[in-house]
Amino acid sequence: MEIKNRKYFLVTLFITVIFTALIGGVFVWADDNEYEGGYYQSVSPVTVTPPVTAVATQQTPAASVKTITTTLQDSDGDGILDKDDPHPTIPEIYIVTDNNHNGIVDKFEK
Repeated sequence: MEIKNRKYFLVTLFITVIFTALIGGVFVWADDNEYEGGYYQSVSPVTVTPPVTAVATQQTPAASVKTITTTLQDSDGDGILDKDDPHPTIPEIYIVTDNNHNGIVDKFEK
């Protein structure tokens, strides 16, 4: 009997909390806004200021800008430029060294 009463108590408590939240939300919502003719209007007044126009004038002649385009080559696409790449035609991911011949790439050995 006690479990049955506890279940009814929890259901009743849940319904009461939901009902209270809905009713409380309606009253809070009604205080913030007024409904008039299908539109919601704010209770607080809104002030509108006219736009301000700014005018900028140039007093000295503008300096000319010269653009130079430089193309840097990366033939293998590994992110290292050809001038800095020891193997410019082979991506560095494929270059491995195993100086001690233990089958583990030296890059991953510590």
